[in-house]
Amino acid sequence: MGGSIDALKIAFFVLLFLALVIAIYSHYTAPPPPQPQLVTNQPAGLAYNGPPTTAIAGYYCIESINSSNGYSIQLNALLSNGLWIQDMYSTAVKESINGGPWAMYTAFLDNVWSQNTNKTSVLLHYSNPSNNIINAPCAWLVIAIKDNIAYFGYSLDGKSIVWYDSYPVGNAGIISSYETGIALAGYGNGEQAVLGNGTTLVHLALYYWNGTNWEPAPVSPSGYLTAETVNHAYVFTNGTCGGVVSWPSPVNNTMCTAPGFKP
Repeated sequence: MGGSIDALKIAFFVLLFLALVIAIYSHYTAPPPPQPQLVTNQPAGLAYNGPPTTAIAGYYCIESINSSNGYSIQLNALLSNGLWIQDMYSTAVKESINGGPWAMYTAFLDNVWSQNTNKTSVLLHYSNPSNNIINAPCAWLVIAIKDNIAYFGYSLDGKSIVWYDSYPVGNAGIISSYETGIALAGYGNGEQAVLGNGTTLVHLALYYWNGTNWEPAPVSPSGYLTAETVNHAYVFTNGTCGGVVSWPSPVNNTMCTAPGFKP
């Protein structure tokens, strides 16, 4: 008799527990999926929300871009000592190549900035983009700090890196910030990329070095990553590694493939 009562008690509590679970589940509302965000007069891309690191790698792939006055893809990093460094693919070269007509060319270049006591940015170092003229619609930008020196590079195949410049930055690392990340923006000098009615579609991805391997970076739609901007664009990211910048239509697909090189 006592065993039957105990069994009934157990069955009652099991049913009560299941009822509570069903009640809680029926009232649970899943968070809405991320949506493309419209940004105006800002850089358009991904801000880094990960841990302190010694290296970041940003992938870009330009399927199409419709900008009347040039553009850049910038991998930017705020350092723990206040320096701010940039590795860029930009339409910053306007010159005659081999005696041909003057035209706009794409190239890789880097900058190192500091701030004075008035919080005004001071350019400490830059590389000449004419030294790295190249057509690279899809590539990796890489910044790595080793032995107090920042190295700037790019990879066209995702397997090997071309290190094209370096600068001593002291005992510093890369930190999470709205100034750290990868973005589409104007070509330089505070300019704005003016996206017209034609299609712009640029895929982006961001990874950080954990000391042993590349990890997908936690990211959010960029804020003020740089002084250069776009007039308008949609930015989408699912929050992990990948993103896409588009205009005039929002796009919500991302792609992330870890690089095969080491910093």
